[in-house]
Amino acid sequence: MINHAAERAVYRQIADELRERIQSGQLRPGDDLPSVRHLAQEYGVGTDTIQRSMDVLKVEGLIGTVRGYPAWVVEERDRTKVSVPRGAEFIARMPTDAERTELGIEPGVVVPIVVVVVGGRERGKYAADRTRFTFS
Repeated sequence: MINHAAERAVYRQIADELRERIQSGQLRPGDDLPSVRHLAQEYGVGTDTIQRSMDVLKVEGLIGTVRGYPAWVVEERDRTKVSVPRGAEFIARMPTDAERTELGIEPGVVVPIVVVVVGGRERGKYAADRTRFTFS
């Protein structure tokens, strides 16, 4: 339920609810989301608010969009498992153009990278949307 008086922005509350629908399996990979107009009516907000909610989910990699078509739930990417030693440090930041090329991150796609540092030395850079870290 959306609380218009809450501190959390309405578009973020809507994104939270749509994310929950996806994570609970109510909306599965490949399913179309309801239209922006339908969601605007459902939540009693403007279409611009719904669009901001969808932008959040798109940046999170949960939905895909193509102009003129309904947004859809994307398949979860396979993640590469990387084992790191206990005590490793993780630094998250946006990639440089060279790092985008090196890691296969498409131009214009918002994906942070994670830099792993062990003993003060950089041990690797990884695209955050396709890496799962475990401790050895």
